[in-house]
Amino acid sequence: MSKRKSDAIEETLKVTGIEVEELTSLKEGSEIFQSHGYSYVKITRDGKSKALKVPIKSSGVTELIEEWKKNEPKPPISDVLIQKDSEIGKQMKLTDKKWVRMPNLADPAYMEALDKYQANLGIAIVLKGLALQMTDKDGKEVTDPDRKIAILRGMGLSGPQFTQIVEDIRAMTEWSEEELVNFFGMSLPEENS
Repeated sequence: MSKRKSDAIEETLKVTGIEVEELTSLKEGSEIFQSHGYSYVKITRDGKSKALKVPIKSSGVTELIEEWKKNEPKPPISDVLIQKDSEIGKQMKLTDKKWVRMPNLADPAYMEALDKYQANLGIAIVLKGLALQMTDKDGKEVTDPDRKIAILRGMGLSGPQFTQIVEDIRAMTEWSEEELVNFFGMSLPEENS
């Protein structure tokens, strides 16, 4: 990257309030790449909206997601006859109809398995990303993941609150599309590229 572009990026970061920290060395055992922050979860008590400030961390979340990716459900593959005049046929520039092996993303069993996978991954991300100790009624630390989930559900953690925490954990180390465009003049690659 040119010095001019690097300076422009740093200026943009400075204007938006993001501090730039230059690394000059890396020492084993340091935690330089770990992110810590908060997820602000909306609650309502006695008709008043409040925000709970939940400490979160990124440590280990990327590795967890990579490990889970190995078991992500795959859609069944079906043979489909593509007509040359169909939208897909035009994209494929077909001159005649053609049989093609394609994933069936609408398969009910696949969709059910994918929903379950995504829900369980979200739970795993929350459990890994919460930066606080969870204790039972007697004050003893809870380490069993299933017990932690039961405790969170018993506390009334809603779907939107859960989603907020997952998104905040993931956002600690990922540039948003808006940030990429503003800071680096680039956009995110297409998901299916």
